Amino acid sequence: MRPVLTIARYDLLRSVKSRETFLIGLLMPALMMLLLGLAMGGENTGTTITIDVLDEDGSPLAQQFVASLQTEMQEGGSFRLCPYRGAAPDACNLDAGLASQPDTWRSTADTRLEDTDTYGAILIPAGFGDDLRAGNTVTVQFKSSADLSAPTLAEQKIDAAVSRMGGAVSLANLAVDVAEHDLNAFEPGGPARAAAFDTVRADVESTWDTRPVRVESTATPAEVSRVGFNQSGPGIAVMFVMMFMLNSATLLVYERETGTLQRLYTLPVRKPVILAGKLLGRYLYGLAQFAVLIGIGALMGVEWGGNVIGIALVVLIFTLTTTALGLALATVVRTSAQAQNISLLLGLTLAPLGGAWWPLEIVPGFMKMIGHLSPIAWAMDAFQEMMYYGGGVLDILPMLGVLLGMAALFFAFGVFKFQYE
Repeated sequence: MRPVLTIARYDLLRSVKSRETFLIGLLMPALMMLLLGLAMGGENTGTTITIDVLDEDGSPLAQQFVASLQTEMQEGGSFRLCPYRGAAPDACNLDAGLASQPDTWRSTADTRLEDTDTYGAILIPAGFGDDLRAGNTVTVQFKSSADLSAPTLAEQKIDAAVSRMGGAVSLANLAVDVAEHDLNAFEPGGPARAAAFDTVRADVESTWDTRPVRVESTATPAEVSRVGFNQSGPGIAVMFVMMFMLNSATLLVYERETGTLQRLYTLPVRKPVILAGKLLGRYLYGLAQFAVLIGIGALMGVEWGGNVIGIALVVLIFTLTTTALGLALATVVRTSAQAQNISLLLGLTLAPLGGAWWPLEIVPGFMKMIGHLSPIAWAMDAFQEMMYYGGGVLDILPMLGVLLGMAALFFAFGVFKFQYE
């Protein structure tokens, strides 16, 4: 055991002293984590989501719908509604004269979406109020940006406002129809019907918040945003740890080419002991690299969760799996140049495939299955289980089991095929 530790210590010190290893293994992933996290929305805390409203109808019912949207959007404080009719230029960065130019509303909304000045645009079509009064179905359009979370959140708010308006209008039409046809309270289609409709709808709107059945939703403490640093933090960490461990193949082949391994074989130890010492040194550096990147991620706002034991197990087992993968790669290449190119290509392929660059939830089902051929996918699944759902060690055991199985398979292949000469 002592020769293994001695060789591992030597390789570890050599890696720590290498300026190139520091730049590629620590500085570059920290910068990528920062840039990718900011590109995906940062910490996603305190961000105001701007939604434009294009009211092409201008009827009292359309204005009431906009008011309902305002009410829904104000809950939580993360949305800002920007009506083009009566626009507030300072708050929404809209042209002050926009309200008098309805013909340009749609092109303006498209431009603002393309420039990411807004996350979405709601279009209330002309005839909105008349169609509702007549009991017809009305379609409200919602165009959104490609952001991962904002459209879904906005749609929930819009659905709530639509439900409120639709419920009030349906009840008002039902009550007026009964009064008009069954009770003969007023002439069909006359002004009395319109007045009765407005009265009933206003009464329903005023009592909406006192409805007898409500749904109260609460978020668990572990529920965090799936964008920003919470995605880029673990993603960049596992990607660079894998790429560093795959580079072990390059070093092993290079030392075999230059005769360094052959000189080590003159020591009074068995060849497998020398190989074990080199792999242990790389493994220990990979653990240190992973720990530092987790710390950097925490400083940037990554919410890793409170499952310290689970995080430690993922770090230990994922690094072991990628160490074994590096050994297996060293047995199928002939030169160090081949090993360097293939390790880089393999790392840059398995990273996005496994969900290091974006959540696998946004890819098709068959791509999600293919992605789980990458060890990164199982590590990301484990991190997401702990970060988003408050999972414990038992919850991530399936992911850890798959990673251990991969490690055993790669080690068996590598040890069997490795050429010492």
